[in-house]
This record gives sequence, C-alpha cells and structure tokens, in this order.
Amino acid sequence: MDNWKHRNDNMKCKTCIFFVPKVSKDTSGNEIWHLGRCRRNAPTMGGFPVVFVNDWCGNHKLDENKLRVE
Repeated sequence: MDNWKHRNDNMKCKTCIFFVPKVSKDTSGNEIWHLGRCRRNAPTMGGFPVVFVNDWCGNHKLDENKLRVE
C-alpha cells in the first residue's frame, strides 16, 4: 500500500489560499471556473500569473474553506 499516492490531491491551485478564481457561467447558468490568478507574489507588468485549477507549485498554502467533500 502506497501511503503517499494521493498526498498532493488537495495541494493544487484550487485549494490554495493565494488562488483567485475567474468565475464564468456555462450555458445553463451554473458557475464554473477553470482558470484563476496566483497572488502568491507581487504582480509583474503583466499582472498576476494565470493558472489552471489543477496546477500546483511548491508554495501551496491550504485554504480549508476551499476544500470540498466529495
């Protein structure tokens, strides 16, 4: 049994305290978000970096309010 197999499942951008989602709506009016901005560091001339919800980095800080029980 590999205890480390799913260790990083909750360490993606979508659960990070520095992630700000870009909310859009699908054809039925439901909110969806696949992209967002990482506000870990100060913005550059191009603004904050664009990231996908399933991206990850070594600076992840868990935001418990963004965890979903599925």
